[in-house]
Amino acid sequence: MLCAGVLDGGRDQCQGDSGGPLYHNGIVVGVCSFGIGCAQAQFPGVNARVSRYTAWISSNA
Repeated sequence: MLCAGVLDGGRDQCQGDSGGPLYHNGIVVGVCSFGIGCAQAQFPGVNARVSRYTAWISSNA
């Protein structure tokens, strides 16, 4: 899993974002999984880490 957001809150994933991409420098590094509220301080969104599934993605693409 991979957490992403701003510790002060205000920017994060929210309801309806599940399954959406998390990009870093133009590369998908995560897939939105869940979070606590929307953009809550100290509660970053939780994403599935794509690098853990590259073999599975390659064999099923």
